Amino acid sequence: MLVLFNVTYTAISLPAGVLSDRLGRRRVIALGWLIYALVYLGFALASSLWQVWLLFACYGAYYGVVEGVARAFVADLVPEDRRGTAYGLFHGVVGITLLPASVTAGWLWQVISPAAPFYFGAGLAFLAMIGLLVLVRE
Repeated sequence: MLVLFNVTYTAISLPAGVLSDRLGRRRVIALGWLIYALVYLGFALASSLWQVWLLFACYGAYYGVVEGVARAFVADLVPEDRRGTAYGLFHGVVGITLLPASVTAGWLWQVISPAAPFYFGAGLAFLAMIGLLVLVRE
């Protein structure tokens, strides 16, 4: 599955970057977060192995759409002399938030159901997408 994820991620990254140059980074990131929300909803509802394989490929597509474009968006949002600080802050915040996110997902899995963290993640991704489109300007 990780090979499928990486092949999909690799195949999508360049076209996503080109698309972000044409449509704008914010829109492409929002599209990626929509894909993420749908993939997580799919993981919550999946009932057979082939569905998980397909969703993992779609997860690679999400990653390919968002990963490079988000980094480019950071560069777009800050002055050139602040980019190192901005990248450090960006990756620091992502890293710091991974621990509580993982703890929350584990708690939801054990206390509610294995599908619960995926529903929760899908909902948060959808809210983040709306927030990005409404609150952030390029």
